[in-house]
Amino acid sequence: MVIMMKEKLIRGMAAVLNGVYSIFKLLPVKKKITYISRQSNKLPVDFQLVIREMAERHPEYQQITLTKMIGKNIPEKIGYCFHMLRQMYHIATSEMVVLDTYCIAVSLLHQRKSLIVIQMWHALGAMKKFGYSILDKGEGTKRSLAEAMRMHRNYTYVFSSSEFCSRFFAEAFDVSMEQMVVMPLPRLDLLCETDHITSVKEKIIRQYPQLSDKKKKIIVYAPTFRKEGGNFEEKELEAAAERLAETVDYERYSLVAKFHPLSEISLHNQNVIQDKIFSTIDFCQMADIVILDYSAVVFEIALLGKPMYFYAFDYDSYMKNRDVYIDFKTCVPGVISADPRELMTSVENNESDLKQLEEFRDLMISRPRSNSYTTDVADFFEQILRESKERKRQ
Repeated sequence: MVIMMKEKLIRGMAAVLNGVYSIFKLLPVKKKITYISRQSNKLPVDFQLVIREMAERHPEYQQITLTKMIGKNIPEKIGYCFHMLRQMYHIATSEMVVLDTYCIAVSLLHQRKSLIVIQMWHALGAMKKFGYSILDKGEGTKRSLAEAMRMHRNYTYVFSSSEFCSRFFAEAFDVSMEQMVVMPLPRLDLLCETDHITSVKEKIIRQYPQLSDKKKKIIVYAPTFRKEGGNFEEKELEAAAERLAETVDYERYSLVAKFHPLSEISLHNQNVIQDKIFSTIDFCQMADIVILDYSAVVFEIALLGKPMYFYAFDYDSYMKNRDVYIDFKTCVPGVISADPRELMTSVENNESDLKQLEEFRDLMISRPRSNSYTTDVADFFEQILRESKERKRQ
């Protein structure tokens, strides 16, 4: 009954919004690219890099950024509704829209045929299942709601990190393979940029001077986010993290816990650095060892060549309620264990396989076609904008 009421509400909202949107679509289309994200209130680094490159190449184009999280309380949600009106105006008057997440205004509304929509998903590769791959599963959306919201509709192209991952992204977004473009994310350029790495490390050391102790190796623990209502309880992850923290020898290691920004976990172990300032990738630049579970950050870490270990304390329940695209136990490049003591023993014995890590990296992340991933993305944007203009002239 509740689901049916939600569906009726969504369809009613869609009708109203499409009525308003039809007025916006009467406005002239401008030389404009609009970038939309609700992952954060800050401009994502992938957008920053592409915008800088496109602004240098094409100063005649406006580069519009709309980044806002929906929020949890009622005032924040009401504020996001007004933000959607801004989205609608810019979508209606742009040649191209670039996303890194699901955007209600893009998918729910009827778009001009000439509008180019690129889904540049915020996760680099395809690890944990999402979107249409998990409809009606524990962490997934109800199919009827997904259909009512027109989830992930109206995309022209979807980026993938490699040919191998393309079929997973196509399944998640329910698009054809013809819409898939192998195009790893621009932020990978920063993993190899010496000045950026030096700057990041200096900032982290200023914030946490104890990490400058060369006698201690730095372990970064970065578990994936457990979505609310997905048969997972955050306290289960918190308890598992506490167990891991208890096994670390703090005379030899510094442990940094990097939980998801939306997580409310707070560990009692005072030896653990619980950072909420820097990104997980920034901290992994500092890491000697990274402990993960099913997080997509595994792909960036593979490019960095850092030894990885996998703390899969809830493997069976996670695979039942969320699942991953790959054969987890044979594909991930590192020791897997549900026992934190066993895992730390593997860390102490340096049980990492560099060859397996390299094979995983090469399978999951394609090399850039040019000198950088950012250049590749900008080249693609130029190409499709040029092709769109040619079609209009015909």
